[in-house]
Amino acid sequence: MIYYKKSIFILILFISITFFLSSCKSGNPVEPQIIPARGQLVGFTNGGSFAAPLIQLMIGSISGGEQIKNKITYDVDYYKLVYRTVDLKGNIITVSGALFLPKGKNNLSLISLQHGTQTKRTNVGSVSALNAPEGLIAASLGYFALVPDYIGLGESTLTHPYHIAKSSADPVIDIIRAGRVFANKNNIALNEQIFLAGYSEGGYVTMAAQREIELNYRSEFPITATAPMAGAYDLNLSAKKILQSQTYNQPAYIAFFMVAYNHVYGWNNLNTFFNSPYAERLPSLFSGNYTTEEINAQLTNDLTKLINQNFTKSYLAGTEVTLTTAFTSNSLLNWKPIAQMRLYHGDSDEYVPYDNSVQAKNYFLTQGVNVELVTIPGGKHVSSALPSIFAAIEWFGTLKLGKNYLAIN
Repeated sequence: MIYYKKSIFILILFISITFFLSSCKSGNPVEPQIIPARGQLVGFTNGGSFAAPLIQLMIGSISGGEQIKNKITYDVDYYKLVYRTVDLKGNIITVSGALFLPKGKNNLSLISLQHGTQTKRTNVGSVSALNAPEGLIAASLGYFALVPDYIGLGESTLTHPYHIAKSSADPVIDIIRAGRVFANKNNIALNEQIFLAGYSEGGYVTMAAQREIELNYRSEFPITATAPMAGAYDLNLSAKKILQSQTYNQPAYIAFFMVAYNHVYGWNNLNTFFNSPYAERLPSLFSGNYTTEEINAQLTNDLTKLINQNFTKSYLAGTEVTLTTAFTSNSLLNWKPIAQMRLYHGDSDEYVPYDNSVQAKNYFLTQGVNVELVTIPGGKHVSSALPSIFAAIEWFGTLKLGKNYLAIN
């Protein structure tokens, strides 16, 4: 009986091996299953090159760019990256971003640059380099520059989690991973430096990413320095400042907050926050097909008409709980930065209150962290963008880890 069982086992083993070998010979090898993981580089596309004089011309045509265009140095190669990140439920999803490389340079410092508010899905760096001037600037100054599209923009068709801290940070973390994979595949040497910077929504995303990295991924991403710029770091402070005014000329920003939070938290009550007919319009307006300007045209800058005044009164009185709690959980002044941080903000910003940066600086001081605030006197939200971004990148260039680690050569 023992001999019989042993013979059956040998026969089954022989048949299995024979089947495997015949599969290989027939051109049908058994492929190992690849499980998608965060930071996995799905693919990349070469989008062409930009000569330094052309970049100078482009930057010079943007508000605030005239004064910095002559510092543009290197020609730049541009790529679209498609990579994996995670949504709030922990599901692996596919997103996209842009990569900009200084032509002919190596031993590069890595910088992730987070863009400002975009409501149209195609108005991002992975679709056109012209949508990511910050990436062109950084690469032309000698950086390995990444610009994530974020969840819900570019390749992703999900609802964009606007100012949701965790889902703002994750695509930044994972584009750095994907960027490193790209560098390895293409024999591009990166040095030890990692920088984060971003303006407007990108300022919020930058601070959220630094917090998430330093709390959970510090050994993987030893950040050298960050520059959050003109961001809404204290969401309740920002909302109260805006709602205390009768008019706000970017109503799409307010609506974007509520559409995102309504979706993420499953409230299904936009009419609690907005008056008719605006409440009914919002889901279709934030489908990813319209720019902020197009959305603004369908709303009103008169907050007494746009916003439900019962909600406004209770929120400003401190008796509203739902939104206040959500904003508190997604605000960023509840940690202690480790890497050097420098804030940038125009003190006449009409869209993101300057008090956000003052509050952040003061809070971090109470934590024993000397965060510098660079104020742009009289700076508006748009006019302060390029000067802030360029100043931050130049500041990064002064920070060296060693004799061979230079961001700007």
